[in-house]
Amino acid sequence: MVNLKAVASAASQIQDDAIMGTNNSSIVSKRSVERLYFPDEPHFFRYFVKKPQRRSPLINRGYWLRMKCIDHVVRQFLETPSKSRKVVVNLGCGYDPLPWQCLSRYPGSCDNVSFVDIDYKELMVKKRDMVNRTPELKEAFTNVEILEGDILLRSDQYLQIGCDLRDLGILERALASAFDFNKIEILFVAEVSITYMDANYADDLIGWASKLQARFCLLEQLLPEQISHTFAQTMLAHFQKLKTPLKAVEKYPTTSAQQQRFHARGWQHVSARNLWELWGSPDLLSSRDRMALDAVENFDEYEELALFGCHYVLLVADNINSAAIEQLPRTETKLGAQVSSIQMEMQYSESPKGCGYRRFAAGLPLGSNRTSVRIGNLGGASLDTRSDSCDVYADNLQVDPHSEAWNSQHCPSKRQCHTITDLGDAGSLLCGGRTSPDNALKDCWLYHKWVDTWERVDDLPTPLYRHQAVQVGHGVLVFTGRISSQTISSGYLVWSRRFGWQECNIHGDVPPPTFGATLLAFETGIPSVTSTIRRGIVAGGMLADAVVERGIWEWELDHSAQHPNLRFRRSTLFPDNSEHQQYLARFGANVVNYKNKTYVLGGVIPDRLLGVSDEVCAIDAQGSFYAVRITQDDQAPRPLLVGATVVATNDHLLILGGGATCFSFGTFWNKGCYTLSPSSSSNSLAAFGFVKTIVPEPPVIQTSVPTNHTSAKLTTVHRVRITSPEDFGHTFQTAVPVILEGLDIGSCTKKWTDDYLRETVGPEREVNSVIVHQSESSSLDFATKNFKYTTMGFGKFVDAISNEGKLYLRSLSAQSPTDTPSDLSKDYPSLSADFKLPDELEYVKNNSHSTPLRISGPVTMWLHYDVMANVLCQIRGQKRLILFQPHDVMHLGFEPGASSSSVNVFERLQDPRLSATHPYEAILEPGDILLIPSLWLHTAKPETGVSVAVNVFFRDLKTGYGVGRDVYGNRDLQPYEKGRQDIKKIIKAFDKLPKAAQNFYLHRLAAEFQQMSLSI
Repeated sequence: MVNLKAVASAASQIQDDAIMGTNNSSIVSKRSVERLYFPDEPHFFRYFVKKPQRRSPLINRGYWLRMKCIDHVVRQFLETPSKSRKVVVNLGCGYDPLPWQCLSRYPGSCDNVSFVDIDYKELMVKKRDMVNRTPELKEAFTNVEILEGDILLRSDQYLQIGCDLRDLGILERALASAFDFNKIEILFVAEVSITYMDANYADDLIGWASKLQARFCLLEQLLPEQISHTFAQTMLAHFQKLKTPLKAVEKYPTTSAQQQRFHARGWQHVSARNLWELWGSPDLLSSRDRMALDAVENFDEYEELALFGCHYVLLVADNINSAAIEQLPRTETKLGAQVSSIQMEMQYSESPKGCGYRRFAAGLPLGSNRTSVRIGNLGGASLDTRSDSCDVYADNLQVDPHSEAWNSQHCPSKRQCHTITDLGDAGSLLCGGRTSPDNALKDCWLYHKWVDTWERVDDLPTPLYRHQAVQVGHGVLVFTGRISSQTISSGYLVWSRRFGWQECNIHGDVPPPTFGATLLAFETGIPSVTSTIRRGIVAGGMLADAVVERGIWEWELDHSAQHPNLRFRRSTLFPDNSEHQQYLARFGANVVNYKNKTYVLGGVIPDRLLGVSDEVCAIDAQGSFYAVRITQDDQAPRPLLVGATVVATNDHLLILGGGATCFSFGTFWNKGCYTLSPSSSSNSLAAFGFVKTIVPEPPVIQTSVPTNHTSAKLTTVHRVRITSPEDFGHTFQTAVPVILEGLDIGSCTKKWTDDYLRETVGPEREVNSVIVHQSESSSLDFATKNFKYTTMGFGKFVDAISNEGKLYLRSLSAQSPTDTPSDLSKDYPSLSADFKLPDELEYVKNNSHSTPLRISGPVTMWLHYDVMANVLCQIRGQKRLILFQPHDVMHLGFEPGASSSSVNVFERLQDPRLSATHPYEAILEPGDILLIPSLWLHTAKPETGVSVAVNVFFRDLKTGYGVGRDVYGNRDLQPYEKGRQDIKKIIKAFDKLPKAAQNFYLHRLAAEFQQMSLSI
């Protein structure tokens, strides 16, 4: 006969073991946080985690937030004045080192405090033994006793109790044996612990605790949208798979349900907030707290952090002091029935297994015909990595006659968080994106759908991702985005075929810089290309301190002039605190114009989770707001509108891709295509479905010059004014040349005439003469050495260049020219007092490598690059420079290992063979400072007579510079020098093979190397 009691007991033990197993994963994650985010504190998780692992940034930040919440409540309890002894009881503590952390962080608040750890006895015995054999843990307490009853370890400050929390009798007796309940105040902490108990047992525990002088801190899961939300489904499935199902969450799914739970069990004062609300609350975190996290590791998973935070609650209940509980406004609001609504139906088409999985891609209208409309979903993050392929969807799933690859040899590289803006028959403009949060891209591409080709066009002035873009006339308006994980752009840009990128002149009440904002241009029903005025709204977006901006601004762009004007004002259509403000002020939403309205889909909002009833809304140009009510087949899965792509066709809205990493629970992907149509028309219109994936062909190595017959387009280097070192830092991070104007570089701009130079420097440098470049040609060429090094007195040199002598001086160290970089203060002490670097360039001063003096007659400097970044301070004369982006090095005749080229770009700038390059032009006047980023190719020539300048080279890399002497600041980086040696070794390895085999395999390796380099 089966012993049912024994079977039930065995099953219970299996589940108890599984629950104890959750502790192992949790402490590894907390140890990861401890190692990264608390470098200046003693580390206590280290004693319980034998093999530390670095978790992903999302898991690290989520656990950091959990730990911060618990620490906040415990600290508040410890620092609240009281005459009673305080006891902190950690229910289901696992290996959490809360007592040691408190004693280390808040020693002054722990004098009259006891700490109690409680968990299953089997687990607590292990924890006791770890403490007993670890001096760093044991010596934190006095009078430590090792016991074998319910109390396993006792000391003056700390107890360990082995107890099943379902047995309240044992729990109460153990605590009562150590404390007089009438003389203590207790804080019970339950961090994702009692949720594994059957809800009735957990409720009994909560009710029992309410009868004491106590405070209760509960942190556990929520289901704000019940189990319909994909994050909730993924989370519940994860715990089911671990055989540790969450018992309380379905009974108490929301913050209000949790509050009612505690009120019903005797707690007088209860506050509950989800962790996403707390993330943005000054009650828990300051702006500085949040921003400091980005200095530890880069992060760009804010939608996923919001999903995590909305599914966890921090509840604090109190029977001691009502002032300790913050009474908070409720945030669980929904769009009311009184709101005007649009009815839509959604059809679902599941993609073939493994197809269509991509997040943070961008929609691309492809060439269509009478029988089929084709839409692409380009780039984004796929199952394994970022992608450069494009999924194709169509409303006719018959065989697609189009090619399996682009009709272009070159096309956009792998990226995510980019934008693609439809320009109608003119094509579609792709802008920016990123590979990693600190590796933004600035290349832009125009897709010509009628010929299925990509054309690279003007690069963005700065790398940019998570920006927003809308069509304006024949061009594109781009709002702010991220330059890096710690920098948000501040400029607003317009691109047109005629003018390239232009920065807008900004007027009015300008919104703070954000990324991922809700940007919309009103749909007027009139073709936008007929008007030079465009209006719209920008709302939400993520601020620099990692909270969602709640404001809404109206904007108006006038792009009739060469320099567009953009004006802002606070929205009067949707003013602050208006009913609909929270539904527009989103982060990471999709915005599309469709049938004379603008639709906003998905993303995240402050404080709470967007529900199925309010995650899609629409507005029109008159300010009318509409809730979009969507009906769908009960069998179709609900889409996750995070990382999805939304595209409007004439008849439909399409949702392509999308998904999220659901904290540590797994990744959810939308597995098909969703077609939204007005309810009145959906039955007669075909749904879209997955057709194929276009995979770019591997690039072919170019062995000849471009055959394009157009010349390269010249971009003018921007002039900017800065007022602080921080301004310079932001400018420098853009990694593009700029002219800094209006700064004070000293009296040199007025003093350094020929006579002054001759009289001031002459006496000290006539004996120790200067070495200059002397040439018969007006264009110096370092590769062919069409000049000679000539030694002459400084005064004679000044006389010669005053008479148009073809001479050029680049000063060297006066003491040791072959070993030591030039230093103006040592080499020309009589001049150095006249020149100074502005205070705004503090970073340059602190990282200075050399300060050569440059004086030239009418000669052109050869095209070259410098490995170190530098600033060129023009002191006298007008100078013209042509600069090229680093990747143009392949088109400008630089031999391997050479930092200079013989190409005279001043003479050949219109040459079609340079059409693939991206030249920038800078005209320097006295007092101008040109910032030249590392590796930018450049050449210079005086425009008027004599040119005098001081160059300041500075280090901007922490590692990688070549070992040994670098007098000129242009020695190639160490990995490149080593790589050239490795190439020689690789080639040598083929020596014994026949020539044909050598050529075959070396060309294959070269192709593979180039293909891999282009994907970086």
